[in-house]
Amino acid sequence: MPPPPAPRPWTVYSAVLLNPQDFVLVVHHEDAPGGVYDLPGSAPDEDGAGWMGLASAVKSATGLDVIVRRLLATELTPADPTTGTPACRHRVRFCGRLPHNQRIALGDGLNHYRWLAADEVAKHCGAAARRIRCALAVQASGEEIDPRETSSVAAFSEV
Repeated sequence: MPPPPAPRPWTVYSAVLLNPQDFVLVVHHEDAPGGVYDLPGSAPDEDGAGWMGLASAVKSATGLDVIVRRLLATELTPADPTTGTPACRHRVRFCGRLPHNQRIALGDGLNHYRWLAADEVAKHCGAAARRIRCALAVQASGEEIDPRETSSVAAFSEV
């Protein structure tokens, strides 16, 4: 008897929010290792809202009202059978540019935020750094990402 088919990958959405200096907003989750930040966004898309649920996820995480815009990056992380972690498809979308002194009100489970320049992302964002830097490069260049692409991050090469 053939093995059962692998479960569909989870889909996670996150938001790139920039300030006037093109620094990106990153948040720290209470259960994340110390000093590791990531983009605000949603947990695996279990309710089926897709990218349309990203605006409400950003609102609950940061208190900010945003408009979800273009796709900046996709990344597929394979399943890890040793930990039981399923495959994950991560999609990063641009959600706007914020005024200089925008008030951030962190939601449940978040304990800190910061604004990072692109060259600081690798130092503070752990495994998410490559995905974030790819998204920032695409945003700056004005390029378009094909939503059917499994992983634009894997093809990303820094200039």
